[in-house]
Amino acid sequence: MTLAELFRHADRFIGCIAIGRVARRRPGERLRVGRHEAVLDEGDCAGFDALADTLLYNAGDTFSIAAQGFDYPSLGRCPALADDGRCAIHLQGKPLTCEVVPLDPLVPDSLQYLVLAERGNSAVYVGSAYIQEAKRNDAALLIDEGRIVDPRARDALARRRSALEGERAIWTQAVFDALRADLFDSAAALARIPVGGFLTISLVPALLTVAAASARCRELCIDYIDSQLALIERGIAHALTRRRLDDRPVTQQLRGFANAYQHAKARLVDAAAVELDNGERAERSDVEAYLSSAVH
Repeated sequence: MTLAELFRHADRFIGCIAIGRVARRRPGERLRVGRHEAVLDEGDCAGFDALADTLLYNAGDTFSIAAQGFDYPSLGRCPALADDGRCAIHLQGKPLTCEVVPLDPLVPDSLQYLVLAERGNSAVYVGSAYIQEAKRNDAALLIDEGRIVDPRARDALARRRSALEGERAIWTQAVFDALRADLFDSAAALARIPVGGFLTISLVPALLTVAAASARCRELCIDYIDSQLALIERGIAHALTRRRLDDRPVTQQLRGFANAYQHAKARLVDAAAVELDNGERAERSDVEAYLSSAVH
């Protein structure tokens, strides 16, 4: 998700920052998924590098940084799923990342067939049963001979990449810089990022970044924090009634998120008072427009 999408759905999705480790590809490397195999050439690697240069972050290794929804895995359903099984926000700002599924914006278009093969063979990927090889009369063809042939899928993939690039200018680059010394340049801290998975942390570093853009941004961040605190409280209360052992680590992390939000809110309130006393105002109209568009 984007930060703006989390703001738009502040009462539905618990937000977090997801940090992943992304392998850099080399010519001659073999990628194999079932019976599908590709030997990467210079062009393939140039495609990966072009995406990495605009969407990822380099600190020796390469990392992704993105906003993401967070919930109890034991629920086994999206918070936006209605009782009838349909998306409750399909026409009210459905996250762009949902439109991209099952493609991966960090993989060149010419290799998306490997993404589909991997997800179609996965026992845990939601929707894997709907990924099938060969043409069918009752389903649109997504990829044919290594090309994305569905124009809606191509458009969604391009828009998702553009959104990730936009996030970089708004907050992800600033968060990478802020966390570099304590996380990305620390071997011990990097061990917390699982291979093939994500380290999820509080959204607070992103909020503090955008809140500094203007007084209006700070107000929007405080409102968002209030919504998140209420949502987290409800989520934990429901989890306690389920009494599942596998929910406990998630509950602990959510309590950590809530604690971070409370400290961040106090910091933002203090910043507002200092600004009022000093008459100083920081202004970044692009960030203010970005957040304001999300809540209207």
